[in-house]
Amino acid sequence: MKLEWMGRNREFVRLLMKYINLCYHYEKKIPGSSDVSVSLQQWLTLECIIEYEDENRNMFFMANQIGVPKSTFSKNVKQLVDYGFVDRYRQSGNNKNIILKPSDKGREFYKTHSVILFEEGWKMPFAILDKLSDENMAIIEELLSKMVASLKPDVRDLFKI
Repeated sequence: MKLEWMGRNREFVRLLMKYINLCYHYEKKIPGSSDVSVSLQQWLTLECIIEYEDENRNMFFMANQIGVPKSTFSKNVKQLVDYGFVDRYRQSGNNKNIILKPSDKGREFYKTHSVILFEEGWKMPFAILDKLSDENMAIIEELLSKMVASLKPDVRDLFKI
């Protein structure tokens, strides 16, 4: 049966779904120094912590940024703390918010392995994206943002029962 409602977008949707499914099941460990390796999800957690380290963002914010439940994010953080890649802090006057900062070891691990990940996984896609104009890139970003927003529950819709 043809899926006519997708029109000319069928191949794009098929490839996007295939990529998402492969990423979801991607279990190759990112090798590290000192016999340490992290999963793809732990890598994304470390990356997010590094990206927002100067903003003192809490764990809920960062879990939301990468689209995982806070419990999953916390589990990944625990592993990264155990590896010595992340340090936890509390803000004075607020014991609930845990602020995460990468350790020097975590920054060095990220710096070293981001080069490898770029070469193995992102160099070719980035070269293709570089062919797009800024306007076309903005359209793709808008598309992906709206797709994410359509799946992400809105916290404002939650109410205490």
